[in-house]
Amino acid sequence: MKKFLSFLVVMCLVSATLFAQTKTDRMNTSFVAKAKQTALTGNEMTPENVVPEVVREFTTNAIGSTYYDAVTNATSRNTITNWSDGTVAAVWTSGEVASQRGTGYNYFNGTSYGTPPPASERIETVRTGWGVIAPVGDGEIVVSHNGSTGLTINKRATKGTGDWVESTLIGPGHDGDNSSNTALLWPTIATEGNTVHLFACTDNVEGVLYQGLQTPLVYFKSTDGGDTWSAPQLIAAMDGFNESMADNYMAVAKGGKVALLVIERFSETFYIESTDGGTTWTKHTVYPFAGGNDFDFDTEYFPMTAVTDGTGSIAIGDDGTVHVAFGTYMAARTEENEPGYYTYWAGYDNLFYWNSTMAPLVPFDTLNSETYSGRLGRPNLDGDDTIWFMGGFNFPEYRNNGPITFPNLVAEDGKVFMVYAAILEVPFLCGATSEYYNGIFATVSNDNGATWDDQNRVSWLSYHPDNYFVDWVNTELYGELLTTMEGECFWPKMAPNSSDGKLNIMWYFDYLPGNVAGFGSQINYVYAHNIDKEDVGVINKTTEVYQGLWNEIGIKENTLSKMKLFPNPTSNSVTINVLSKVQGNAALTITNLMGQVVYNQTVSLEYGANQLMVNCSDFTSGFYLVNISTNTGTTTQKLIVQ
Repeated sequence: MKKFLSFLVVMCLVSATLFAQTKTDRMNTSFVAKAKQTALTGNEMTPENVVPEVVREFTTNAIGSTYYDAVTNATSRNTITNWSDGTVAAVWTSGEVASQRGTGYNYFNGTSYGTPPPASERIETVRTGWGVIAPVGDGEIVVSHNGSTGLTINKRATKGTGDWVESTLIGPGHDGDNSSNTALLWPTIATEGNTVHLFACTDNVEGVLYQGLQTPLVYFKSTDGGDTWSAPQLIAAMDGFNESMADNYMAVAKGGKVALLVIERFSETFYIESTDGGTTWTKHTVYPFAGGNDFDFDTEYFPMTAVTDGTGSIAIGDDGTVHVAFGTYMAARTEENEPGYYTYWAGYDNLFYWNSTMAPLVPFDTLNSETYSGRLGRPNLDGDDTIWFMGGFNFPEYRNNGPITFPNLVAEDGKVFMVYAAILEVPFLCGATSEYYNGIFATVSNDNGATWDDQNRVSWLSYHPDNYFVDWVNTELYGELLTTMEGECFWPKMAPNSSDGKLNIMWYFDYLPGNVAGFGSQINYVYAHNIDKEDVGVINKTTEVYQGLWNEIGIKENTLSKMKLFPNPTSNSVTINVLSKVQGNAALTITNLMGQVVYNQTVSLEYGANQLMVNCSDFTSGFYLVNISTNTGTTTQKLIVQ
C-alpha cells in the first residue's frame, strides 16, 4: 500500500510542482467551442480511455458498474427514486460492449443495496440506453430508448422484486418519406400515484422532421401506471423553443403540479408547468440569453456573460413554489470568433439558484454574478479563504460544463437541499492528465432559498468515510494533508424527494477526469449514498475534512482552529494567528511540496488567541504548508512565498 501511495503521490505532485508557484487569474484560460454540439445516442465509435497501470484495488460502496461513459448530453436525468418507507432504486446505462447496452438496476431495501450486478447485465430483453426510473404506487417503472421503434418500458407491481413486464411505446411517424421512423430518444419522467408524465425527443437525424421541427420534445401521459399512453403531443407553451433538444430538460411532479425545466445555453432557460394534470401548460422564463432567442452564431455577437452550461434542476416545494438551479460558465462571441464559434472561460465558478417568487433573472456579467444572493461557488477545501485556480491544469470536459455544475434540488419543509459537482482545489489534481478532479457536495438553504452559505454549510459527500478518496493519515510526506488521487466523482443525481428523513444520491466514479462519450476499456463504478437531511452542511463539512477532524468514527475534538496567515502571499515574513482550547507547547512545522521540512520550531500556545511570526525571506519561491500540532489537535494552512 505504501509503495502505491508513494508512486501516486509523486505522479500527482510532479505536475503540481510545475504550476503551483502562483495563483492564476481565472480569466487567463479561454477555450473556443462550436456553438452546435452533436447529441450522443450511444451508437458512436469512441476512443479507448486508458488509465495508469498503478491504480489500487479498493473496497467500495459501489452499487453497479459500466463501461459506458456517456451518462447524459446535458443535465442530470431521473435515474434514482425512492419511496416513503426509505427504500430506493437506482438505474444507469450498463454494458461492457455496445451490443450489451441496457439499464443496470439496484435496489436499497432500507438497510443496504443488493449485490452489484455485473456490467454486462441489463433488465431489458433488447439493446437500450438512457434509462430513467420512477415509482408507480408501490411498484416501479423504467423507461429507456431503443434507438429505433420508440421507448422500451419495463414495470413491475412490487418495487425491488419480481419479474419485469416489458412493452414498447411506439413513437409518432416522422414527416414525409420518414413516416416509418418512430424513434424516440432521451426520456424523462415524473409520476404521482399511477399517473406518469413522460417527455422524449423524436429522432435526431439531420433533416428528419416531426411536424416540421428537428428533434422536438413530445409529451405522453399514462393514468394507469404505464399500461396505456395518450397520443403524443407538442406542448403549445413551448412554441418557438421546442427544437434540437437532447437531455437539456427534466420533469418533476408534486402536489398535483407537474413541471418541466428546459435549460438552454444560447436561448432562454425556462420551465413549463401544469396544474391540471398535463392538460394545459404555462411557460415561465428563468434566465435569458444575452444574445436573444434567435441568435445567429455566424454573424452576431454577445458580450462576456454567464451562459448556462446545459445542467440544471427543478423542484416543487410543499407550498407549490418552483425552485430552479443551473450551472454556468462565462462566454462571449466577438469579431475574433469564426462563424459558428464562440469563446468561453470555464474559470468563473457560478452556480445560480432561483425560485418562482422572484422576478426573472437578467444576464449575469462578471460583476453582478458575484453579488447575486442565489449564487453558489466552488467549496473552499482548505480553509484559507481563497479558491485556487492553478496554471497548467485544465478542467475536465463534460460537454462544456462549468467548474461547479450538475445541481440537483429537493424542496421540503421550508428548506431547499442542493447536491452538485465541483472542481476540487490543489492538491486534488490528476497528474496523469493535468486536470482537476471533481467531487460531489451537498448544501442547504434553511429559509426556502432566500440565503445560501456555499463555504460553511457544505458537506463533501464523495469524501464519505466509506469511500476514502482522501487519506489524511497513511502518508510518508504530509501527515494529515496528503490526498491519494484515486479518481473522479461526477454525474451526481438526487432523488426528487427525501424518504424516511434521508436524501438519496448517486454518482459515477472513474479513475480519470473527463469522459470518452461511449464505451471505453476501463470500468466506471456507480455509487449511491444516503444522508440524513439534518446532516447536510453539518456533518462531513469541508473544513472538518481538511483539518483531519472527520474519520470513520465521527468528529473528534480538536483543540486548534481558525489558523490564518497574513500576508499571503509573502516575500519576507508571515504572521500566524491560531486559536487554542488548551495551554501548552506545540510543534510549528513548514514543509515544501516535496515534503521536506524547511522550518521547525517548538512554540508555546496560550488558551485563546495566539499570534506567531516566521521569517520566510530565505525560503525559495513556491507553495508551502504551515502546520501546528499538539497531542490534542492539529491545523494546517497553505502559504505562498514569492
